[in-house]
Amino acid sequence: MKKIDSMNVVPFIDIMLVLLVIVLTTASFVQTSKLPINIPKVDKSSDNAQDVLNKKQVNIAISHKGEFYLNKQKVSFETLKRTVRGYAKDTPIILQGDKDSNLDSFVKVVDLLQTNHLNQLYILVEDKNKNP
Repeated sequence: MKKIDSMNVVPFIDIMLVLLVIVLTTASFVQTSKLPINIPKVDKSSDNAQDVLNKKQVNIAISHKGEFYLNKQKVSFETLKRTVRGYAKDTPIILQGDKDSNLDSFVKVVDLLQTNHLNQLYILVEDKNKNP
């Protein structure tokens, strides 16, 4: 009988590399906003916000300078107005507003959505209990 003095770790390394590739691949699919928007924080976030991700959604953002972005493209308020008129009534709208933006821009967008009967409005906020 032969005594085994060493262990072959190559299969273990192969498995760990495959797991690393899987983790890095799935981590790249996390959706994050590329716009420099400081989202306001609240105590509790909505539970049904995950349902919105399953439908075709429209993202509207307001920067701290009061600039409007429609699906990550900078647009004027007039362009936003014309574009919103063509959306179906059940289109989910996700509104991101910088915490330093003025209230007037926010009210203009909400009024525009109400005028066009787009009632599925979700305001993106960040949970206060998560990383400060």
